[in-house]
Amino acid sequence: MCGIAGIFYYDQSKVVDRGLIETMTRSMVHRGPDDEGIYIDRYVGLGHRRLSIIDLKSGHQPMSNKDGTVWIVFNGEIYNYKELRKELLAKGYAFTTNSDTEVIIHMYEDAEEECVQRLSGMFSFAIWDERKQTLLVARDRLGIKPLYFVNSPGFMAFSSEIRALLEIKTIPPQLDLHALHNYLTFRYNIAPETMFKNIEKLMPGHILIARAGRIQVRQYWDIDYSKKIIAPEEEIIDEFHRRLTACTKSHLMSEVPLGILLSGGIDSTAITGLASRLTGTKVKTFSIGFVGNGQNDYDERSYARLAAKYFDTDHYEIGITEREFVDGLSQYIWHMEEPMADPASIPLYYVAKLAKEHVTVILSGEGGDELLAGYTFWLPFKGFNRAHLIRKIPQILRRYVLNYLNNTIFRSTRAKRYLDLAELPPSHYPLVFPAYMANVFSEEAKFELYGEPLQSAKRFAPSDDVVIEAYKRTAGFEFLDQMLYVCTKQWLPDDLLLKADKMTMAHSLELRVPFLDHSLVEFVAAAPVNMKMRKDTHGEFITKYMLRKAFEGKVPREILNRKKLGFSVPLNKFFQGELRTLAEDVFHSKSFRETGLFDIRKITAMLKQNDSGVDVTEKLWSLLVFAIWRERFKVV
Repeated sequence: MCGIAGIFYYDQSKVVDRGLIETMTRSMVHRGPDDEGIYIDRYVGLGHRRLSIIDLKSGHQPMSNKDGTVWIVFNGEIYNYKELRKELLAKGYAFTTNSDTEVIIHMYEDAEEECVQRLSGMFSFAIWDERKQTLLVARDRLGIKPLYFVNSPGFMAFSSEIRALLEIKTIPPQLDLHALHNYLTFRYNIAPETMFKNIEKLMPGHILIARAGRIQVRQYWDIDYSKKIIAPEEEIIDEFHRRLTACTKSHLMSEVPLGILLSGGIDSTAITGLASRLTGTKVKTFSIGFVGNGQNDYDERSYARLAAKYFDTDHYEIGITEREFVDGLSQYIWHMEEPMADPASIPLYYVAKLAKEHVTVILSGEGGDELLAGYTFWLPFKGFNRAHLIRKIPQILRRYVLNYLNNTIFRSTRAKRYLDLAELPPSHYPLVFPAYMANVFSEEAKFELYGEPLQSAKRFAPSDDVVIEAYKRTAGFEFLDQMLYVCTKQWLPDDLLLKADKMTMAHSLELRVPFLDHSLVEFVAAAPVNMKMRKDTHGEFITKYMLRKAFEGKVPREILNRKKLGFSVPLNKFFQGELRTLAEDVFHSKSFRETGLFDIRKITAMLKQNDSGVDVTEKLWSLLVFAIWRERFKVV
């Protein structure tokens, strides 16, 4: 795992300043504390920070081909590199290292930009082809590894982290108002948008080609749910188990100590079981929970201990307090680089710190829920069934009685969503579902909160449009697959995987996600929807059906039958204590007030509303994360 950065001046009379590339790469030293490398070819500069995992002695980067005409900086792991190496050797390519990096170089020489089609793994890389005067930048299919870029009139620059791009003097930390508008709905920004003006994310499954003063961004991979496997249930389950086993085995490739993030859910427990069997050794596992007064409901380490005992792992765990959560907030925001209002990131930061004391590589069950339909609360059946029931109530009663009671007495955000949804025809449900469940602030609520700079920018398109645009690509998919597609393309890479990368790399820890090997993703996408979610004989929904059947008798029964809870954070309780004090100080600080972005009186009213028992914690948390981020990065 590494950090990469570079710049390509379109004006060939300009020369890259080596000091700039050094500054860019050293800003990411946490991503690669083991080695540093720089390559300058007049108007092109490439920088690399290395965390040594494979081929520890000879994997130095930037790396070139034999005649020095093709150079690469690479972040990630290619799990099928040994297979590809054999093919390339048979074609006459010579190797001087045992690294996966050199395999990419020769794959590029063999197939140019189409080389990405053969790579299995997590990656972001940049290849400078001196002969063709072309810079190729690529990101893996699922977006496991981040990659940012800037395309200015005079140059193109890229990096694993935003902070490296901000080292370029012509890229000031400016706020993108439209990104803020969308953040307040989703609590994160969907690619290619970032909160920094003019800085973009390269979208998952895309490549960028820069040449002759222009860039071209092209998609090379997508998920296809339309072609379904026709086979007996037992065969599909057996094939799923075989593929997950193979993916886990490939992800165990390492020359440094390796462990597993064990939450006690079925995803990480399944990976732990497979790793224990495949390695034949006592694997190291790590878990975390909240401790302190009234925090027992937020400590699920008992399930992790159960799994650890079942597989006889070398288990480590940590409990964090409210004080530690608040103390970790600033560091979390610094390493995330963008405001992301996902409070589970802070516990992840702490457990990654614990794991780094023992290992350099860690596996997790990330992606299992989005792949196999693990969340009932954002999948169609539960929420839309309730909306269907409400729809049976006469419209006049819904609008003038139920809405009135909820707005004045009950004040339930979830009830409001169901009532709003009941107003729509069922044919519109697929277009609104993810936005409806992630709607922290409605469009109306945002403009009620905005100060002058945002009030005068009513040109903003509704935030839901970005979700609807993704749905337009799901025509012909079954309803459940439509949900999975959008969440896999947006929620997974731009929230879950981004925080996983940033929180682990903050401690120079490489995270791997076997569930997101693209060969497994493609297989599960092609599986019938009832292999992902179905009703049992009692009418209850079974999530991740295929996974549960594949691991019957292979994991503890208590975990196999356990409902998905997710990593819960007691934010509401924290906003009654130290977080409430911090929020008061931040929202009323001179720095925040002078931005004029929000009506401080409205935020103060929200704080009092929350104090009175009306839960607006999620809104306050989103605003607090943004305010601290803006101050830490000196964004104007």
